[in-house]
Amino acid sequence: MFTFDVGTDAIFEERSRQFTAWGIPPALVDRARGRIRVMWGTGPGTWVAEWGLLAREAEADGDLLRAAQLWGATRFPALAAPERVAAHHEQLRCYLDAAPRFPVGFRRRAVPLRTPEGEHELPVHEFTRRGRRRPGVLVMSGGVDTWKIEIHRMAVATARTTGLKVVTIDMAGTGENPLPLTPHSDLQLHALIALLREENPGEPALWFGLSFGGHWAVKLALQGAVDAAVDIGGPTGAADVRTDPLSLPYGMAGIVGNAMGLDGLPSAQEASDLLDGYSLRRQGLLAAEGGAPLLAANGDRDQYVPLGDTTELAAREGSTVWIVRDATHCATERFRPLLVGSWGWLRARTGGSRLTGSALRLPSRRFVTVHD
Repeated sequence: MFTFDVGTDAIFEERSRQFTAWGIPPALVDRARGRIRVMWGTGPGTWVAEWGLLAREAEADGDLLRAAQLWGATRFPALAAPERVAAHHEQLRCYLDAAPRFPVGFRRRAVPLRTPEGEHELPVHEFTRRGRRRPGVLVMSGGVDTWKIEIHRMAVATARTTGLKVVTIDMAGTGENPLPLTPHSDLQLHALIALLREENPGEPALWFGLSFGGHWAVKLALQGAVDAAVDIGGPTGAADVRTDPLSLPYGMAGIVGNAMGLDGLPSAQEASDLLDGYSLRRQGLLAAEGGAPLLAANGDRDQYVPLGDTTELAAREGSTVWIVRDATHCATERFRPLLVGSWGWLRARTGGSRLTGSALRLPSRRFVTVHD
């Protein structure tokens, strides 16, 4: 693991909306921004020290879920230093202490999996609507810097609204996942899906991935490993555009490098070769027939992922593409209606009727271009 150059002002400029989406009040984000001057280290004015102070205040006030969200900001963007690892442990502690108050059924467990790397356990969180639930298990994954606790609010809302059992995980290279990120990390996901199918016989197995988690959503759909998948902002290589990974803004090269388990930033050629390994086009999957229904969506101004990585998927039978106008990575500016629309899309593909009321509907065509 390694630290890397990234300016705190730039991170706040780009990620403040993300922090508030996790559930951190904007006023606390502003307080942190006003105090933080240095990304790494532990002294006053550093990222860990100032976010950690806010987390301890929330815990002292008895707001354990908010404390967990704030500890999530503290460990952001990667476990590249001991103080980040310690913050992640604090986040898990506060989150589990807050769990009895969740408005849904909650279970944490470590599922046993077998992959070519050997046998291991993957900690997962399960959410179920109180009362009767609908058949179907939906696995939700964030990306390289937004992990399973950060998508808590989305998981709870999804479970309550759709009635599906929701399982959240940390993708390979992140959080509590013991394996590094590789182009073949889907093998771990295949094992997880197989286990969930065995435990929930006859129920649809579904995938919802954000950012790099969307990469796995597309790959699993192309392979037919799931019954339907939603990809929000996933890099796929469908555009076949060679980019310089080291030029990605806001420290993304360092974040991804840590997920891969590297000891430092690679050379430009090494970085390009590493990125090529994840291209689903180069893996031959985009030309394969069959597979599962796929919804792919992203903003038309994504700062990380080429637009064609999403739009090119519309050429595949069974794929629907939504491009959100005037929106950035994962369409964060319009994420709530996008999420609601994805619920309706999933419902229509898991034996339920299309829901047309205000609760579940296609995002407004005023800001979404649809390709199908």
